[in-house]
Amino acid sequence: MTPVASPSSRLAPTWLPILLAASLVVILTAVWTVNDWAALRLLRLPDNDDMMRLAEIRDWIGGQRLNDLMQYRLGPPGGAPMHWSRLADAVPAGIVITLTPLLGTHAAELTAVIAWPALLLVLYLLLAGRIARSIGGRPATPVAIILAALAFPTISLFIPGRIDHHALQIVLLFALVAGLVRAPSWTIGAAMGVLAALSLAIGLEAAPELIAVMVALGWCWMDGERRGNARAAGFGVGLLATTGFMLAFLHPDAWPRAWCDGFTAASTSATLALGTGWVALGLFGARLQSYRSRLIAAAVVGAVVAVSASQTSLVCIAGPYDALHPFLKQAWMANVAEARGLFFDQNSPGKVVAFGMLSAIGTVVAAIDAVRTRDRSRIALAMVLGISLVAAVAQVRVTYILAGMATVPIALRIAALDPEKQALQRLRWWALGAGMVWYLAGSVIDTSLGQSEKAARRVYADCIRAKPFMAVGRQPTGTLMAPIDDGAYFIGLTPHHVVAAPYHRNNAGNLASYRFFLATPERAATIARQWAVDYVAVCPGDLRERNIERLRNGSLIDALQRGGTPDWLVPITTGGSLRAFRVRQPQRLSKGAGHA
Repeated sequence: MTPVASPSSRLAPTWLPILLAASLVVILTAVWTVNDWAALRLLRLPDNDDMMRLAEIRDWIGGQRLNDLMQYRLGPPGGAPMHWSRLADAVPAGIVITLTPLLGTHAAELTAVIAWPALLLVLYLLLAGRIARSIGGRPATPVAIILAALAFPTISLFIPGRIDHHALQIVLLFALVAGLVRAPSWTIGAAMGVLAALSLAIGLEAAPELIAVMVALGWCWMDGERRGNARAAGFGVGLLATTGFMLAFLHPDAWPRAWCDGFTAASTSATLALGTGWVALGLFGARLQSYRSRLIAAAVVGAVVAVSASQTSLVCIAGPYDALHPFLKQAWMANVAEARGLFFDQNSPGKVVAFGMLSAIGTVVAAIDAVRTRDRSRIALAMVLGISLVAAVAQVRVTYILAGMATVPIALRIAALDPEKQALQRLRWWALGAGMVWYLAGSVIDTSLGQSEKAARRVYADCIRAKPFMAVGRQPTGTLMAPIDDGAYFIGLTPHHVVAAPYHRNNAGNLASYRFFLATPERAATIARQWAVDYVAVCPGDLRERNIERLRNGSLIDALQRGGTPDWLVPITTGGSLRAFRVRQPQRLSKGAGHA
């Protein structure tokens, strides 16, 4: 007689991955929270985008409309349009609204900024395990979950306070790949289409990985199977339906034609054309019997989509920042670390190792296994990783998704080894697949070469402590001029209107900030009056980028960072390295105003 499995034994395989992922998340979140508690408790979040996201959530809860994405405390007096989406605001806003009556606003916000990244981290780990299980079976699941929890730089986007949309994008992309490696069906395709549409609406940073997924999906469609046709059609329907729904209900009030940086006219037109193309491939695929005919059909549909998109979305070809002022492209955007290439000349060798090595190893392993096994799922995963790795060479931020995904093929290798007979080999693969090992190796390399960025990071971290910003926040509400990198912290930690912050649609305000701080003190006083500036603030490390160093001679920023104070500025005590000033009223400016 065949023994009947007990209910607990049947449930164990399902619950064990969840228990493992949840346990890892509790441990990691607790350690991270304790380590950063001094900043977290005051809601000084890890990154400027997190601070701006918190401000956006507060504005929405405070009554700003769902479709109004203006940041009214940024830029010119009327505010600056944001390219973000309410989709990323929804869950943390819901947590704050639910908990505020019970805990108060501050405690509710603190809970939200800790709980939301933790929830996304659980989903990320479970999806990594699901992808590994779909390809290599159940033994690969726990290995993939553990390696994903060690995958730097991916896990850096899940630390407490990281409420920006990048972690959500990682989860959406992992869910897409999980659908890609499963048995195809119309339902799976439709779900993938929904996920792709949501990802594109939230932001275009993940577009390279989305393109990689669609290339792999197209390769799978080339096999000519009925289920593959159904998945392609479902993907197109999901893409079209979700985009149409968002156009109907989430259409932003600001709908610029010049930008292709999120949910805009140009990007949405391209998405609709893509969705139509996928539906066509799925519907007509059954009539195409030969590989050659399907290849021709794919080429024709691709050409039609490209022509259609070129009529409405030509701005997307130039990139998301084409409408940025030329000076800002050179002085600011060229120095944004996540938008630079992996081998950018200012990236140290250690940084290349820390950010790129895990991705490279995982991609090579995936390619070798795909060739060796000829397994469809492994080939699809290898295609996603390979295309993403090429994209990472152009933009290092691709590694935030790629590194975590690259742990899957390494987990499959480890799971296939005999734990008793191949223990040493398993240990080697564990070391190769643990992203934190490469992070530590990169730190050692840079320290040995004298290129460590730790000192600069310490200076900046000291300057953006919460209390100095809050000291400025206690001043009567007014307009504040600060370098771009500091702006979002002032918006999140003070009630002031801020002229500049690192958001590219704020062309006028960001350009004004550069002109103000790189002007002579006398000229800066005039600009301050033109912008009705009440306060000025600077950090010691602001505006020291190599490509604007020549513009600093005789400038206001140089005078302030050397300890000088023009007579039209009155120092404000901050208790930190942040220097802040109140601007004297115009009628009190002497004839020699502006002299450092």
